[in-house]
Amino acid sequence: MSYSGIRIEKELILAPMAGFTHSAFRRLCRRLGADRVYSELMNATGIVRKGEKRELAYFTQEERPIHLQIYGANPEDMAESASTLAKRYAPDAIDLNFGCPARKVLKSRAGGYLLRFPDMVRRIAEAVVETLKPLGVPVTAKIRLGFDEDRLEDIAEALLKAGVSAISLHPRLVVEGFSGCARWQRVKELKKMAGNIPIIGSGDIKNWQEIDRKFAETGCDGVMLGRSALRNPWIFKEYREKEGVNAGISERADFILKELGLMWEFFGKEKACRVIKAHISQIFKGVNGRKTIIGSALRATNCLALVDLLRKLKS
Repeated sequence: MSYSGIRIEKELILAPMAGFTHSAFRRLCRRLGADRVYSELMNATGIVRKGEKRELAYFTQEERPIHLQIYGANPEDMAESASTLAKRYAPDAIDLNFGCPARKVLKSRAGGYLLRFPDMVRRIAEAVVETLKPLGVPVTAKIRLGFDEDRLEDIAEALLKAGVSAISLHPRLVVEGFSGCARWQRVKELKKMAGNIPIIGSGDIKNWQEIDRKFAETGCDGVMLGRSALRNPWIFKEYREKEGVNAGISERADFILKELGLMWEFFGKEKACRVIKAHISQIFKGVNGRKTIIGSALRATNCLALVDLLRKLKS
């Protein structure tokens, strides 16, 4: 279905995750079958004052459709930063983060903090929508159910009135973080509220078999994968082919080596090797010998040592 230039129909989408969903990981997930990707969140005030960080905004044509995601505490900075990114990079959409539970983001009164104030959510979304309308760039929003109480109806109404083109919902409260269970029934209820506007659900997808069930049970237009994709990026391929991949140590080491090679385009080599360690700790979860592998990776003092370790694991 389409609305305001965005068409989403039973899509698998890579979730935005700080420190992980840079251009390299997004490209590899697209090659494995992801339909759409989001950038890591970028600080709107930082963009206004100092400009965007290249490694956060950088993307290639292979990654389209891509949403560049921003967070901030006031309409002016959000609108100005959105305009800057839209003019400079021409993304397929600008996404507004209203769900991040990270302490640093909450302390700046942005991200999930704003779900306490649906009227401010509306004002920010309206400002960005109006600013980007002449540029033809749609605006989407990523939300949770609320900050410390479920206020989904109020938040959704604010966003729909503001004219956003799609909403992605992680159906937990901000204060819950990733504890408890994602309440997918609320994704279904949001879809009923939203009508023709695409709704994307996320949370607690553990394997490819669950994805069709979420589409069927909720009527959502997209399923967004985050932590499950970090640990098993082959989940996109598994869903497409309706068959498990069962990637072992060799395949996982090869994935990290490919990711590193792509990261060197926009990170310096040594920085890339430092950043990739967080993903190594995720992608080897559940693998026999995980503690030894991760311990060796974390102890690697330079890029040469890390690459040598990965090559040995691959072979």
